[in-house]
Amino acid sequence: MSLLRHLTHLALALIAILLCSGQIQLALADFDCNTVSEIPASECQALVSLYNHAGGDAWINSSGWLISNTPCSWYGVECSNGHVTSLSLSDNNVIGSIPAELVNLSNLQKLFFRSNQLIGSIPTELGNLTSLQSLDFYSNQLTGGIPAALGNLTNLQRLNLAINQLIDSIPAELGNLTNLEDLYLSRNQLTGSIPVELGNLTNLQDLSLNSNQLTGSIPTSLGNLTNLQWLGFWRNQLTGNIPAELGNLTNLEVLYLSRNQLTGSIPADLGNLSNLEELHLNNNELMGRIPNQIMNLINLESLDICDNHLYTNDPDLVDFLNSKAGDWENCQTPPFFKAMPWILLPLLNE
Repeated sequence: MSLLRHLTHLALALIAILLCSGQIQLALADFDCNTVSEIPASECQALVSLYNHAGGDAWINSSGWLISNTPCSWYGVECSNGHVTSLSLSDNNVIGSIPAELVNLSNLQKLFFRSNQLIGSIPTELGNLTSLQSLDFYSNQLTGGIPAALGNLTNLQRLNLAINQLIDSIPAELGNLTNLEDLYLSRNQLTGSIPVELGNLTNLQDLSLNSNQLTGSIPTSLGNLTNLQWLGFWRNQLTGNIPAELGNLTNLEVLYLSRNQLTGSIPADLGNLSNLEELHLNNNELMGRIPNQIMNLINLESLDICDNHLYTNDPDLVDFLNSKAGDWENCQTPPFFKAMPWILLPLLNE
């Protein structure tokens, strides 16, 4: 009998827990935004929609959400002057889709959902959040294309869509984001060419498009980005020459063009990049004499030019390259330059 009584009590306790859980879920589903006074009801409803669409019950931290009638105190929500201005739920097990209702957060300046498990496409409606300054969906599972409507976010300073499953081409409309300082689109499945319109982003400091399936040539217009410090295009399928215009980027510290299909010679203009610390041109089809101007890169700490078809017969440049790139000669493909008569080598540049 004692065992039966114990099992009965256990069953009753379990039923009570399930009932309580059901009551909580019912309360959440019936949350009344009309009881909220610190922000407009439409903004409250947008937050409720996010909770329901993005697995709020499973969030690591959902403190206050749909329980208190003060949304500005809910975890990750910040308000100013009676409006939601920041929504930060990074690393919070946010799952599911991004609801289009977020467009009702018309005063939103920061939207951070990085390192979660969001799926589905980026709503086109987000292009109406014209107060947005930072949009960060880094490391999720978002699919579909990058909405051209994001080009309407002319106050945007940071756009990070890296490490998702985004497809199709980079919208030319992103060239409208003239206040943008950081653009990260790396490690997606983007195709097509790099829009020449990105050359309009003259405030850009970091541009990362690496590890996609981009084709075509590097636009010469990128030479306009004179504030750029970090440029990464590695692991794509880019072709053509390295534009001499990249030599205008005198604030550049990192240049990664490796693992593409670039041809031609290394432009002497790259010797203008006196602040450059890292230069990786390896695993391309570059050919010919390495320009002596490379020795002007006095701050260079990391240089990789392997797996190309490059040479020099200048002993000073050889010493410089050996100090920066190790055994660079023997890692050319094929390493036939030492055996080639010197009189024939200049013909490679013609």
